[in-house]
Amino acid sequence: MNEDKVIDISDSVAVISYLFLGEARPYCMDSADANDDGSVDISDTLRILSHLFNGGGPLPQPFPSRGFDSTVDDLFCDEAAF
Repeated sequence: MNEDKVIDISDSVAVISYLFLGEARPYCMDSADANDDGSVDISDTLRILSHLFNGGGPLPQPFPSRGFDSTVDDLFCDEAAF
């Protein structure tokens, strides 16, 4: 999510910053979709926090970094960022 390859609270902050503070779009929108519903929104930040602090189970592919996602949707990872 924030490209540091570590799942932590900063990943949730990165999504919030993108959604509400006008920060740059994440390089890998597919990994920002932490609940794998095909969109990036506030529910993804809640899913990340649930994973970290409530035993919410594993996050879906390709979280936490770019990679393969078997779910068909319109989200992608910027090739230039690889």
